[in-house]
Amino acid sequence: MNHELVLQLMYAYFYFMVYAFGGWVVQGLYVGYKQHRFLNTGFYHGPYVPIFGVGCLLIIYVIDPISMNPFLVFLNTFVITSVLEYVTSWYLQKKYHRLWWNYSDKPFNIHGRVCLLNSTLYGVAGIAVTFWLQPLVHDLVLWIPFAWLLGIEAVYSVVFWSDVVLTTLEMHEHVHALEALHAHLQKALHETNDKLKAEYLTQARQSLEKMKQTSQHLKGFVSQKLEEGYENSIHTVLKHTSSK
Repeated sequence: MNHELVLQLMYAYFYFMVYAFGGWVVQGLYVGYKQHRFLNTGFYHGPYVPIFGVGCLLIIYVIDPISMNPFLVFLNTFVITSVLEYVTSWYLQKKYHRLWWNYSDKPFNIHGRVCLLNSTLYGVAGIAVTFWLQPLVHDLVLWIPFAWLLGIEAVYSVVFWSDVVLTTLEMHEHVHALEALHAHLQKALHETNDKLKAEYLTQARQSLEKMKQTSQHLKGFVSQKLEEGYENSIHTVLKHTSSK
């Protein structure tokens, strides 16, 4: 692998770092502005949202080479980032049984995963990245000495990929607790023996608590109503049982 290719890959990785962090900041401000505070909506523990880093890399290396016309940059960003957001939402919900964001209350949405407003904002962001931010970030990365750049990316890699592994393990525990909770509730709902029903509900409560413990770092998610729904289900079954 030649030196120039290695350098370009390092530049691309640096861009990913910058925009993943920038996306985390912008999203936290955007989601929390009504509450007049910053909300951490990231999937991971650290200050980065990788989907924004990937989205900006697509703008830089796929969209910009096609055309530097502002309208085409807007249109291509609108389409590509919408597809990326939809696929990411679908994958996360499929894998973790979680709806990470929900635009169902916004007009012109598709299954609550993407909506016209956000896709339009992504298009505007594409123009900002292409004609304003990326030239500044490019100049910044050229200014950083190679040894420093290597050190920065090495430290970031240790932190980021450790976070990826840790969060993945936590989410597996979370999913197992969620699935156990659902199974215990189903058994309780169909059980006619009150003693067994009470045991299943106790197990359901334990699974719910474990699910909450393994999702503490997910508190900033835009749409997180699953715990409340299951808690209400437990209370409903208890109420139904006690009224007999």
